[in-house]
Amino acid sequence: MKQKKKIIKNPNKTTKRAKAVNTDIKKKPSVNAIILWSVILVVITTIAYFPAFNNEITNWDDDSYIVNNPTLKKISLENTKQIFSEYYMGNYHPLTMLSLSLDYQIGGADKDGEIKAWIYLFTNILLHIINTLLVLWLVYLLIGRFNIAVAAALLFGVHTLHVESVAWISERKDVLYAMFFIASLISYIYYINKKNIGFFVISLLLFILSLLSKGQAVSLAVSLVAIDYLFKRKLLDIKVIAEKLPYFILAAIFGVVAIYAQKAGNALHEENSYEFYKRIGFAGYTFTQYLLKLILPVKLAAIYPYPDIIFKSIPDHFWLFLIPSISVVYAFFHYVGKNRVLAFSIAFFTINIALLLQLIPVGSAIMADRYAYIPSIGFFIFLAWAIFKIIDKYPGQTLVLKGVFTAYLLLLTVFSAQRCDIWENSLSLWDDTIEKSPKAVVAWNNRGSTKDRAKNHKGAIDDFTRAILYKPDYKHAFYNRGTARKDLAKEQKDTNLLVVAIKDFDYAIKLDTNFVEAFHNRALATENMVDYITNPKRRNNLLNASLADYNKTLELDQGYENAIVNRGVVKGKLGRIDEAIADFDMAISIDPQNASAYSNRGLAKDYAKNLDGAIADYNQAINIDPEFITAYLNRGIVYRKLNDIKASISDFNKVLELDDKNAAAYYFRGMNLVQSNRLNEGCKDLNIAKNLGHRYAQPAINEYCK
Repeated sequence: MKQKKKIIKNPNKTTKRAKAVNTDIKKKPSVNAIILWSVILVVITTIAYFPAFNNEITNWDDDSYIVNNPTLKKISLENTKQIFSEYYMGNYHPLTMLSLSLDYQIGGADKDGEIKAWIYLFTNILLHIINTLLVLWLVYLLIGRFNIAVAAALLFGVHTLHVESVAWISERKDVLYAMFFIASLISYIYYINKKNIGFFVISLLLFILSLLSKGQAVSLAVSLVAIDYLFKRKLLDIKVIAEKLPYFILAAIFGVVAIYAQKAGNALHEENSYEFYKRIGFAGYTFTQYLLKLILPVKLAAIYPYPDIIFKSIPDHFWLFLIPSISVVYAFFHYVGKNRVLAFSIAFFTINIALLLQLIPVGSAIMADRYAYIPSIGFFIFLAWAIFKIIDKYPGQTLVLKGVFTAYLLLLTVFSAQRCDIWENSLSLWDDTIEKSPKAVVAWNNRGSTKDRAKNHKGAIDDFTRAILYKPDYKHAFYNRGTARKDLAKEQKDTNLLVVAIKDFDYAIKLDTNFVEAFHNRALATENMVDYITNPKRRNNLLNASLADYNKTLELDQGYENAIVNRGVVKGKLGRIDEAIADFDMAISIDPQNASAYSNRGLAKDYAKNLDGAIADYNQAINIDPEFITAYLNRGIVYRKLNDIKASISDFNKVLELDDKNAAAYYFRGMNLVQSNRLNEGCKDLNIAKNLGHRYAQPAINEYCK
């Protein structure tokens, strides 16, 4: 009798339903375990980033994104259209801009318009916490072991390399795009497992939202191929390829948009700034540095400058970093047929960091902490898998190994909290950056701007000079040094400083012949020179030179209100009163709340003997700005001309209430008091005016205070 063959099922045969690739999948976690670890993740991540709530707005893009961005101040159809139709700061990220606008509406500014940093930081931290929970979900779906997913999520939540993405308000785009990015991957996995087209559509929509948050999201398309590999799908199957087409088409479209946005924002380096072979050396260096800083995040900096931006050389030792980079590639091919999880983790990291290795040079830094935000997920999967493989192999050492991992997490948490403190304000940020990267020219320039804003003009000039030393064609540093010298010249009444300030603006304009602000400030500096010149011909020459720069400014930017007002002032000094008034009218038509335009028009009307018109304009300026010292002073002078001594004295009193060192107010109030037969009070004011340097005080004292 023929024996019946016994059929043995192949345990390695894959089913139609894809499963996480893991030969020792544990049982599904209980609901209580999921809740407990989710709470722990939220708590520990909050602890790591809590110090950020004390931070302020910095001058590294925050002012451009939030403080000086009128489109964020109001959510409207017009503003929304503008956000979706324009590049901003070298990026196309309309959803990021909308999220910042929403923060502004919720409480991002007080009633006086002063920005409150905490609301923006709260949203950043909240998004990072959400991302951490999404990583937990994603890794569990990928690997099938909850303990590995927890370990990877813990690392993601507290890692110090992520501080820049979270504590830097302007990097909202990072945490926002990542949320949609990870959620899209999760939906894609559900599509694979459940064969439900609805999850595919959701994944695609989430991908679009991620792309609208940051162009870096384009790497998701290739990441899906890595997921297909992990789930043992046939990569060359027509259906599998067809699924990817919408993702790759979207990635291509937004990739082109990102390149145009970078060009519009002058973020792309000139093609010949570094030869391509040198960029390969940079890529090996930065790839290795990301891995090292993920292992131990020390010596982190806001900016990592290129090693030699003047001669465009590359240090010889940079080529050695190609060895670990090639080793990682070798490890990938080694694990491809042996361990899909490790091969996937290497691939995921490499895919998502590849476009950021400066092979296509973007910006002025060779690398950035924020670039590792999404790629780090692959590294954390690798690390968590390795940790639990060791634990599985040596169960007797479980307590010790988990203790070491816990200590590592605590160390990362402490490092992250300390790193958040670095972002407390602009000065602390740039002090730290300069300490870590002494040749980071942007750091020197931005610290100089911080000092200049704090009226430390000398310190600012020193910092701008250092920036120029390391980058002799740094137009912004020349421009900023010029403004600092101009402001210091005004304080010290030093014409020599004005001369060198004008030279700085000259050089900035030489480097960029369309540098609007440089033309405007050179005009201001030239106009300021007039205050120290008595020769009429020389004064007129300077005023005409200033006028030419204002004209050039407005040729480049027709709606530049301050330039319109300042040009009107120069025209007034040249005696072209009607033209001056026409400029002030133009400025007011652009912005009816321009107090400076009203005040200067009032002065022009005063010169034109239209005293009632002058009073009306000063009244309007003061209604707009109740602390407008110049408007009170000049209105007081006009009231004096109208012999309304009481109103005149009242205005000078207000000036001195706002500025008790105002020599002109003491002088004119003194003259009013003398005229009112209050000689003692008047002479007292005239003597104070004299001590404060008023040029006409001494002759008045000689005449009235014998």
